[in-house]
Amino acid sequence: MRETRAARVATVVLGAIVVVSVVVTTGAVTWDRFLYGRQAMLKIDGTEISVETYRSWFSYRQNLLIASIQQAESMGGPASQPTPAPGDSAASQAYSMKEMWRQRASQLQGQLNSLSANLTDEFIERPIIRAEAKRRNVVTTPDEVDAELRSITGWQDPAGTPTPGITPSPMGATPVPATLTPAPPTASPTPDPALPTATAVRTPRPTATSRARARRPNTLDQAISDFARFAGGSPEMIREDAEISVLRRKLGETIADETPKTGEQVKARHVLVADEDAAKKVVERVKGGESFDAVAAEVSTDGSNKDKGGDLGWFGKGMMVSEFETASYALKVGEISAPVKTQFGWHVIRLDDRDATKPLDDAQWSRAKEETFPKWLEKEREAKGAERLLTESMREWVVRNVTPLDPTALRDR
Repeated sequence: MRETRAARVATVVLGAIVVVSVVVTTGAVTWDRFLYGRQAMLKIDGTEISVETYRSWFSYRQNLLIASIQQAESMGGPASQPTPAPGDSAASQAYSMKEMWRQRASQLQGQLNSLSANLTDEFIERPIIRAEAKRRNVVTTPDEVDAELRSITGWQDPAGTPTPGITPSPMGATPVPATLTPAPPTASPTPDPALPTATAVRTPRPTATSRARARRPNTLDQAISDFARFAGGSPEMIREDAEISVLRRKLGETIADETPKTGEQVKARHVLVADEDAAKKVVERVKGGESFDAVAAEVSTDGSNKDKGGDLGWFGKGMMVSEFETASYALKVGEISAPVKTQFGWHVIRLDDRDATKPLDDAQWSRAKEETFPKWLEKEREAKGAERLLTESMREWVVRNVTPLDPTALRDR
């Protein structure tokens, strides 16, 4: 009897342990896959952005960048290639094009490395852009959004006039059209360093068959659906991406057109030498009474202006390397700088004049316009005071659940 009772107790205890284990395991799985993603990774203006929303957009953006990197690396070829023979213009042109593709791959790799931070900024910027566009009555039209969708997906209306085939440009947009499946990379893209690297990118490489059998969808809706599966997103995400891209571009143009046509500029001259000791001697000679122009003509290594006393003329912000610009703008008229180091060597600068409202020429105004919208957006983003809540644990969850690139989405059915 005692043995039977003990056996029954043992069975009940074992059963209870199994039940508890199953409940705990099920609860952990449910929490990890279905509940964890509901946590907020960002709060802005009373609106929460969930970890799951971040995961979806991270997957989409990462996949597009990886696909574009693969394409650029394939078009650029190996990093070490023989230099074309002198006089071989065709080979030189091909070499230059491949070099542009390799540079494009490097630029895209940089975007991939900073994706985590940039995506968070993007979530903050969207409501800013929408609110400002509404205030200024900047709107998108269905035709504009459809044109952007065609650009993103690469779709062409079969009933329309076919667009002549164009060789992909290394300076093109990041999204890879659905009609162009990326080629295998020559090197594996590096994922965002802010994320764990062990499993950050789970991207099946497209096969020759998938590339050869890429089909042309009959409707834009079908192209959007295919592209969404290819990039690990959803049709709704593709449409939102197109709409906000058009709105951002139009708002950016509107704000850029308000760029003042005058701005602060300075007129300066410099002496460029190889090292700090030589620069210190220049400072001693000029402050000791020697003519700046004469010293520049004697020792400056900048052949473009040494015979003009090192005269650089007028320049505005953004026209010189940052170290030189900062030092120049900090000077008073007639003042000589301490030695300034830049990538070109060591400079001694003299400020000749300053004008806070000097008219900008066309090139200067165009350059200023390019900076106006990004600077405005950065200022607005910082003023929002968004609460960034993304933790390392959340980042790891995103990595585990990232949606991989799916080249098979572009195959014939």
